[in-house]
Amino acid sequence: MSENAPLLSCRGVTKRFGEVVANRDITFEVRSGQVQALLGENGAGKSTLMSVIAGRFRPDAGEIHVRGELVQFSRPADAMRMGIGMVYQRFMLVERLTVAENIRLSAHSCGIGSREADRRMAELSERYGLGVDPSRTVGSLSMGERQRAEILKLLVQNANILIFDEPTAVLSQPEAEGLFKIFDRLRQNGCGVVFITHKLEEVMAAADHISILRRGRIIASVAPGEIESKRELARLMVGREFVLAVDKPELNPGETVLELKHFAGSGASGRTGFEGVNLSVRRGEILAVIGVAGNGQSALAAAVTGNTDAGLAESGSVTFGDETVSAPDWKGHHGIAHVPEDRHNTGSVHDMTLAENYALTRLDAAGDGPWFDLSRIAKKTQKAIENYSIRATGAEDMAGSLSGGNLQKLILARELARKPELFVAEQPTQGLDIASTEEIWAALIRQRKHSGILLFSGDLKEVLTLADRIAVMFRGRILEVLDALDADAVARIGLLMAGGETAEGDSQCA
Repeated sequence: MSENAPLLSCRGVTKRFGEVVANRDITFEVRSGQVQALLGENGAGKSTLMSVIAGRFRPDAGEIHVRGELVQFSRPADAMRMGIGMVYQRFMLVERLTVAENIRLSAHSCGIGSREADRRMAELSERYGLGVDPSRTVGSLSMGERQRAEILKLLVQNANILIFDEPTAVLSQPEAEGLFKIFDRLRQNGCGVVFITHKLEEVMAAADHISILRRGRIIASVAPGEIESKRELARLMVGREFVLAVDKPELNPGETVLELKHFAGSGASGRTGFEGVNLSVRRGEILAVIGVAGNGQSALAAAVTGNTDAGLAESGSVTFGDETVSAPDWKGHHGIAHVPEDRHNTGSVHDMTLAENYALTRLDAAGDGPWFDLSRIAKKTQKAIENYSIRATGAEDMAGSLSGGNLQKLILARELARKPELFVAEQPTQGLDIASTEEIWAALIRQRKHSGILLFSGDLKEVLTLADRIAVMFRGRILEVLDALDADAVARIGLLMAGGETAEGDSQCA
């Protein structure tokens, strides 16, 4: 390797999937001690490019060089042997095993024995400030801790080019700040870091260099100091002037559509549940539930929507419209539409077409009798594709071929078409680019006129933009419900999310 050679270099890389060109003539490099941000809209080709570099896909044209050496990868293990490791959004860890067992398992595949893996674990965890307890099972860890375990796993295997796919999408703000400190240590130790993100603030704060992909091409490669503002970054990314904002009409709430009283229950696999929840949602308003991940929000959302696999209501009562039932008897309601947090495994089926996915929760769209009217489904799906600017060639595309943002828009279109009385949205813009985020925010604001909306989000900017009232959740309890227009709301929310005391008791109904 020459002294001036980059750690990683792509030259003219092209990747096709049938007639779709995901990456076209990509030139891209990462140098030692550099944090490189890869920015672009959903569907721009970011994840495909990183998957080519990490050995998941083989390029159809072009070359990849690692430390000046021309390489060809047939599988991720080939890339790993050259020091390239990728931390995916969905972590590659076995939940029932401990951190140490997971790391030993992957180390063995690289010819590293258990004793040597344990030695490296201890040394590298301290050097990079990872602070992961190797004796804990992965299932007991927070998302931030799991991510650090993934990083440690790669470092133990001698990775010095680390790729992160939307690394902060599942992290709280303190965890995201901790990740950027780890980036600093990786930089100081001569590693190269690539991180895919849609968050412009993160790009400006953490990156040494920025590459911007648009429709499969690198259209700009710049240092942060060369960019005048986040607005300029957004313009480069989407190809037009862009200001992320929504026009929210004045609040005009109607009747209560959902009321929870002393609602309590458990989460999936023994995870944090919820207790003593008193909440009401009115037609014409957005009630947001915010909290650091892992404080019971997922279990509460599952219980409200009747997803007993992920959350089980055990005590208290639920009133939906004019009907009141005890919590154990509540199994959800056909008047509730739901956009789940996990768009890939819960919200859709990858091996089914867009039309088939559109019909999953919309039997009314499938026909009036006992048989599916495939033509009718396809027409409604095509209309959704057009109305929500979903990048697809047609209703017969497979769901697995869509980017995360386009898949989310399909799920949103499907659920909104049900004309629900209550619309439940979990992390609706997590991992989405600014254009998709704007479209989804605007759709939620439009739906606010017709439904009560219960929004679960860990994104404070999203909550403050959309919500009329904000319920802060900590350790399974609603600590306080705040008016979004309250001048002290931001500071109050931060205190409550960290477990600060409430002003008026444990759980409030508003």
